[in-house]
Amino acid sequence: MDVAVKLHTKQRYCTGRNSEVDGDIFKFKGEGDAVGVVKILEPTSPMLNYYEYEIIDRGEKCAIGIGVGEKGYPLDRMPGWNAHGIGYHADDGRLFHHDGFGKPFGSTSTVGDRMGCGVDFDTDEGYGYVNVFFTRNGEQVGEPIKMKRPLHGLYPIVGLHSAGEKVLYLGHSRRLPYTVMQPMDLDTSPWSVWLRSNGVRFLDDGLTLEYCGEGLEARDIGIAQANFRLDCSNHYFEMEILSAGKEGCMAIGLAKSTYPLHRHPGWDEGSAGYHADNGQLYKEVGEGKPFGPTCTEGDRMGCGILFPDTDNTDLDVEQTAELEYEGDGGGVCTVYFTKNGERVGSVECSVPRGGFYPVVAMLSGGEKIRVNFEPLTG
Repeated sequence: MDVAVKLHTKQRYCTGRNSEVDGDIFKFKGEGDAVGVVKILEPTSPMLNYYEYEIIDRGEKCAIGIGVGEKGYPLDRMPGWNAHGIGYHADDGRLFHHDGFGKPFGSTSTVGDRMGCGVDFDTDEGYGYVNVFFTRNGEQVGEPIKMKRPLHGLYPIVGLHSAGEKVLYLGHSRRLPYTVMQPMDLDTSPWSVWLRSNGVRFLDDGLTLEYCGEGLEARDIGIAQANFRLDCSNHYFEMEILSAGKEGCMAIGLAKSTYPLHRHPGWDEGSAGYHADNGQLYKEVGEGKPFGPTCTEGDRMGCGILFPDTDNTDLDVEQTAELEYEGDGGGVCTVYFTKNGERVGSVECSVPRGGFYPVVAMLSGGEKIRVNFEPLTG
């Protein structure tokens, strides 16, 4: 069975007035011809690019749709009816892409059928474009559809359009087009170390990252966040700058699990980051402070946590692991940064609810980094 991870936990979803979420079940709660949409608040990423649901109640019409849309896609419009959205609908098997009419595409679906949607980031469609594909009961329906990736990514959206409709969200996984998948087997840990990302391309074993955003403005961040928080036994990580690109706007840091995927580390609440281009430290605000040297191609930048009840910055890993750390939120810890294995400085931070997760980011064309979660130093 294919391993899946669920991304709607910790309230990471939003609903329109005509839909609701009960655990893993998405329900229609409107009247008449109203539309209810459930949107998962994590954009599809190269490592978790595909999701599925099972129809468990067809309701009056089985007017159910699966797809992806931009961050601001309306919560009262079926997938694909509006611009920057695309959807495959169960009742008529039609594909909707930027319009409310649709075109013949695949088979209809009913109770017991699994419908899936994926985004293929590794394409030859041109800069900034992806291919969106759909499945029914594990088999691909039709051909992938070329689509422009919105600035903040493509978000999973499920549409419900008649009384009584219910679907069971089965989770996210990694899938390539033209492959057949067995039913998903839920696992709380995806195969990748990355759980959330936007605007980056993963190379080789997934630890080499390359910027693939447009780099036209400050919000066009390429960012990746690990699927684990730092704790006593795993308190430090590094990134090596393989290419500084046009501007060298790379950063390393820590952030809460729900950190915005269009903000550099340290720019928003629940985060701290050390930036390569200016050597500044950012902590929960968009204005940095002088902190350390700049970093460029060939340099290694590191980030770690010193745990409570110690002011000793020279503790080794074994000594540090013995200290108590409220990793799931609450309390204060010291976040420190390094350059080429040497301590640059530190800052005191409040631990966000859920703990601190490793995060790396880039912002200009040509930037490439490699991340090491098991460095010998730190």
